[in-house]
Amino acid sequence: MVAPKVPGSAEPDPHDPLAGRVRMLDPATAVRRADSARPMTTSYFEDTVLLAGTPELRGSELATLAELARERGWVVSVDPRDVRELEVLGRADLPDDAYAFVLEHAGFGVRISAEPGEVRHPVDAWPLLEDLVDKTGAPAVAALDHVLAATVGIGGNPFTQPLPFTQPLPFTQPLPFTQPLPFTQPLPFTQPLPYAGLTEYAVPGSGGRTPTAWVGPRPHRRHADGADVLRSADGTTRPVVALLDTGTRTHPWFPDSVVVRDPQVLGVPVGTPGATEGRGMTVAPLTGPLDAATGHGTFISGLVHQRCPDAVIVSAALYGGSGAIEEHDLMRSLRRLLTYHLLGVSGRKGYLPIDVLVLSFGYYHERPEDVDFDGPLGRVLLGLARAGVAIVASAGNDGTTRPMHPAAFAPRLAHWHPPTPAAPLDPTVPPLLAVGAQNPDGSTALFSNDGPWVTCVRPGADVVSTMPVELTGALSATRDLAGGHRGEIRRTVDPDSFAGGFGIWSGTSFSAPVLGGDLAEALLREREEQSPAEPAAWGESTERRCAAAWRAITETTGLTPH
Repeated sequence: MVAPKVPGSAEPDPHDPLAGRVRMLDPATAVRRADSARPMTTSYFEDTVLLAGTPELRGSELATLAELARERGWVVSVDPRDVRELEVLGRADLPDDAYAFVLEHAGFGVRISAEPGEVRHPVDAWPLLEDLVDKTGAPAVAALDHVLAATVGIGGNPFTQPLPFTQPLPFTQPLPFTQPLPFTQPLPFTQPLPYAGLTEYAVPGSGGRTPTAWVGPRPHRRHADGADVLRSADGTTRPVVALLDTGTRTHPWFPDSVVVRDPQVLGVPVGTPGATEGRGMTVAPLTGPLDAATGHGTFISGLVHQRCPDAVIVSAALYGGSGAIEEHDLMRSLRRLLTYHLLGVSGRKGYLPIDVLVLSFGYYHERPEDVDFDGPLGRVLLGLARAGVAIVASAGNDGTTRPMHPAAFAPRLAHWHPPTPAAPLDPTVPPLLAVGAQNPDGSTALFSNDGPWVTCVRPGADVVSTMPVELTGALSATRDLAGGHRGEIRRTVDPDSFAGGFGIWSGTSFSAPVLGGDLAEALLREREEQSPAEPAAWGESTERRCAAAWRAITETTGLTPH
């Protein structure tokens, strides 16, 4: 995901969204508290510390951070973007208890910079965070600003890729000059070593991103469209699935009645302002291969639509084609989505209540054994769950048992059927669900992460779904001839033209929306059997939603709160 630097140039590559801010935590050299375990490798933004709550609530921690930073020749300040958004939130006209609920589950960023005239220490969030936890003893309220990722970068395949922020969720095509033509690709069991094992899933023909044809009917809605997107013509309330991803682009399956694009809260995008996929120029702008994550959000939308055609998809663009995500951006987007959801629950026009949230990206935490790891992100996810949103996250594609977050916020399970939690689960709060990937034959995909933190598996290798019809890259057909028998153009398959609107791809990125669609379908069946619920105060409505989410989780996964 980090683009290579131009040879001979000391300037950061302008196409690299992480340029100049990212550090890798080295367990061998990282400072640590005397009573703490050695950290594990992770990647993070050197100039930001995340805090749970609001600046007013964390006044003591902010003062301590400022004091500790001063000792190193740094200054700290609350990120002005969070200040502005909290001001906007105050104008959202939420009920007082709902507004307090959002603030309780909020979080914000603290920026670190060198004090003018001081050059003693390069800015680094890690030692400052360790000092803060050592002095306050409160690890649950502060965290690094991790780098999350949704795709494999150009630096190598997953098991050889040293930087966690290139954590692949879908397996993507290698650079064009190393990619054999599909028809010369040996069968998987005869593949040479460079394409054996996990890397097979990145090769077109073995699960890598490639065009395909859909010859069946489009998914059919049982309930005809009504006057608005939420309610069908017969009065059935549609389930709503939110996607924080690359957005959903043009496709015949996705009119405005199916996909709500670029949702906003009081004029502020739920996603990241300016996040775009582009045509595919981030990795190598002079040669033009498709970006690693291009089409990711559209592909995920198609999987949800196949499993539950009656669902409404709320699609917010969180990141662009490179697949890189700043945890701080994710945290802000989740806070905005929580506000959007509560406004929808209260019946505000232009907002929809969210039933299911799909997150198809992740990062490896430096201390996953800590009970209170990553409190700021965990708190806002808990807020969504407490508000009745079922959250589904992809488990990752490294073929490892190392927990990947946010999927690893899922409860630990004993792996037999039905799955049994290692600790009692709150019957009033639906748990986050971590999803691994299956091959077409039902076996677990070799790349799929696993462990007691993974709730279940769903199809995720060699799956077929929607791709943006305008998507095309620099590769082309090997033969292209005009003047066929009927005057048509004759050519071989263009390996990265998706004008037909469909493709094949692999990754736990795609297992998560399959389960998300299953949850939406379970919620829809329940609503078909019940009379519409009477309007209720947001607190009572939230209780109903939490109970319904739990019933859908039990039906689709076997997990129960007992």
